[in-house]
Amino acid sequence: MASNGTPKLRILLSGEAAARLSGSLAGAPALTFVEAPEGGRAAVDVALHVLHSSHQHDDQLSNEVDGVRAITDAPLILAAYGEPNGISEAGLRVGAADVLVLPQPEETLLFALRKAARVAARTTGKVITVFSPKGGTGKTVLATNLAAAASQAGVETLLVDCDLQFGDSALTTSIRPRATIADLAAAQGRIDREKLLAFVSRNDECGLTVLPAPLRPEEADAVGRAELEAILDTARSSYDAVVIDTGPLFDAALLTALERTDELLLVCNPEITSLKNVRIGLDTIDRLGFDRERVSVVANRIGAPGAVSRTDIEQALGTDVRYELPDDPAVPTAINRALPVVLADPRCRFSQAVQALAGQVVPGVRGETNENEEAGKRRFLTRGRR
Repeated sequence: MASNGTPKLRILLSGEAAARLSGSLAGAPALTFVEAPEGGRAAVDVALHVLHSSHQHDDQLSNEVDGVRAITDAPLILAAYGEPNGISEAGLRVGAADVLVLPQPEETLLFALRKAARVAARTTGKVITVFSPKGGTGKTVLATNLAAAASQAGVETLLVDCDLQFGDSALTTSIRPRATIADLAAAQGRIDREKLLAFVSRNDECGLTVLPAPLRPEEADAVGRAELEAILDTARSSYDAVVIDTGPLFDAALLTALERTDELLLVCNPEITSLKNVRIGLDTIDRLGFDRERVSVVANRIGAPGAVSRTDIEQALGTDVRYELPDDPAVPTAINRALPVVLADPRCRFSQAVQALAGQVVPGVRGETNENEEAGKRRFLTRGRR
């Protein structure tokens, strides 16, 4: 076990530069290195094949990877020192789960290893994380409305509030928590489906189920990384969809959520301070090795007075806006009633945009179908990612 109680990842190191990398990871308490058995199979979580350079003959690399595949079926990460030229293409050719250009900080290496192991162990539920590196962008409004829309569509959905110090998901959904994520983390024994169901709270009006944030900031300390990992893994195996609301920081809670995330919704407002933080957030996500194809930029409050245009947003961020949410007076009205907008005013423009978004990211949810469907798609759905 690692020092925080998390089971260690079992790593099979192979390749000509394996010893070079093992030295830099020797002090990582979250890892244990497994030697390749002679004539047998290795019980490992991830195979990490390390090269001195990405410039290696295809036949040689294929033979080396075939040798690793003969030892384990675990996901393979291909890593190489030096320039990145050709490493991505080489990874595709040999079927690698991920590729890394070395050297990298230990945190980035651990993130990639955990991500590969989690993807291999993934069960049924889809995990959608809503994040913004700036407060006040409407992140919680989107998370709660997305979860409510999915629940109304009959998709068994759990909203998990991982803004551990100042989460508002329970407040904005008219839920009086019977327990919080801190209570669940502090409970004795293994976290399984039955225990999770005993700690969640429900709004019967919309069928929305929430695991609320702690009631006081100091209670966030009860939610360690090992406990949060167990909670999110159990949630994913217990629900068809898990929507995670997050705080505005790249903290341990967000990193733990990202390791399990199928779709990341990155929310920004059409204003320069929000765009600056989101641009930095995108760069940080890239450095962590999170797949940009699973990141969708959501521009909130489009059309607000004095707002930056969509074109300017895309130029500032260097990427396409995947979804738009309109500025709509129905939103603050619903917030002050402590109701998701999709319940308080299901026909308003914001609700229709959220329904369309939910139809794209939550399996089993159909977007709005009415006489304005095509116009809605043109306005609220997206262009391709860059």
